[in-house]
Amino acid sequence: MRRFYQESWQGIPFTAFSHISFFHLAEPKFYATFYEELFRRYQSWHDLPAAWRENKRKDARWLIGELRAHLANEDPGRTEPVRVLSIGSGVGFMEKTLLEEMPELELHVNEPSTVSLRWLRKVVPNERIYIGLPPACLPSDVSYDMIYLSTVDYGIPQRELEYLLRELRAQLAPGGELICLSASLLEEDSAVGSFVNALKIVIRGALHFLGIRRQQFWGWRRTRREYQQLFKRAGFTAVSDGWLDDGFETYWIRGK
Repeated sequence: MRRFYQESWQGIPFTAFSHISFFHLAEPKFYATFYEELFRRYQSWHDLPAAWRENKRKDARWLIGELRAHLANEDPGRTEPVRVLSIGSGVGFMEKTLLEEMPELELHVNEPSTVSLRWLRKVVPNERIYIGLPPACLPSDVSYDMIYLSTVDYGIPQRELEYLLRELRAQLAPGGELICLSASLLEEDSAVGSFVNALKIVIRGALHFLGIRRQQFWGWRRTRREYQQLFKRAGFTAVSDGWLDDGFETYWIRGK
């Protein structure tokens, strides 16, 4: 694992709306303030950067393909709705795309606060929106054919992420799968690379405190091996992974 930092998101500099910390992870209050700023600048999903929207659209369509492949192996006489849970849905563009591609989907979403849900509430009923930190905020009596985390893993410490994956696994329906889409894959973690990264952090820290280039501690990058170990320690037995052809080479890993 390696720490990494961000100065902006969706074209919005963090210094424009919040105090930022070099040492402490962004908290829910930071994200709430960020989304307030985002909604001031953008009026709808269509105003978001085109490249980002295309990336998320491709990711959503890939998820639909995986879900349909899973359902093809089930009993054709199934009467229960196809149920999917999104962990950390953000502004909800992927979720909007999922519902456009598969209108019969029963989509449930989770977000730490209500601020980011301004647009998503237009397409997802309130009773399928869970506010808070999972798994505590999720109903224990609902199971899902698919649970996915889309580029939210970076901000979750190792122990907490393993616990979350284990708890979410318990909420999968028989044959269901959990998928993590990551934009923070660490390609390698050699001794030399770790040393160079440590030097870069020192330099970034100096620039931050001099006010030359202020950066927010954003989370951790993990290697492919670390992701695989996380899933196995969380109790998943059928683990596979790969990369998406979405323009950003998003890494995916899934388990059952």
